[in-house]
Amino acid sequence: MQIMTRILPVDAVLFDFEGSFLHKPPDIGDVFDRALSGLRPGVEAALDSLRQMGMKLGIVTDKEMRFVTPLLRQSGLSAWIDIIVHGDTLAQRKPDPAPLLHACDALAVEPAHALHVGDSLIDAMAAQAAGMAMIRVSHGRGADQPVPELPCLQVIDDLCDLPELIGGPSPWRRPKGALSAVQQPDEQGGRWI
Repeated sequence: MQIMTRILPVDAVLFDFEGSFLHKPPDIGDVFDRALSGLRPGVEAALDSLRQMGMKLGIVTDKEMRFVTPLLRQSGLSAWIDIIVHGDTLAQRKPDPAPLLHACDALAVEPAHALHVGDSLIDAMAAQAAGMAMIRVSHGRGADQPVPELPCLQVIDDLCDLPELIGGPSPWRRPKGALSAVQQPDEQGGRWI
C-alpha cells in the first residue's frame, strides 16, 4: 500500500478562473479572446489529480455569470468544479474576502484548510483577508506584478505543480492504476491520504 503525506492541510482549492486556467498569448488581453485560445496545458491533468486526492474544487471570479457559463461550457471545466462564485453571487468582490469565504462555507471547509490559486495582487489580498494560503500562478493578467508584493506560499509556472505541492502525485508521474491510501493524522496537523 502506498501512503503519501499532504504537505499542506488543504481540503479545497479555489481558483481564480481567468488567471489560473486560460491560455494567455502575449498579444491577447481580453478574457473572451483568451478563452478562444484555449486552456493552459495540463489544466485537466492537474484538476484530475486534485480530484483523485479528494479535494473539493471551486472557482471564485469577479466575472459575471453570463460570461463565465459559456466559457466553462466551452472549456469543459465544469466537470471538475464543485462551486462557482461569480461576480453576480455577492455584492462584494475580491479583494474583499467575502467571495472566498462564501465558497468555503458552501463547501463546508474552514478557510484555513482552503488554498486560493490566482495571479494577481487582488487574489493575494482576498486570500490573506480570508485567512487562507495562496499559490500564485506566473501567468495571467497579474503575472507582471512583482512577486514581493504578493503574499503567497509559492509561485508556480504550471498548474501540474500544484498537486505535488499539496502532497499528492504529480499528474505527469502518476502511476497507472488506482493508488491505495490510508487517512490518519500526522504530527504537524496535516493529513495523510
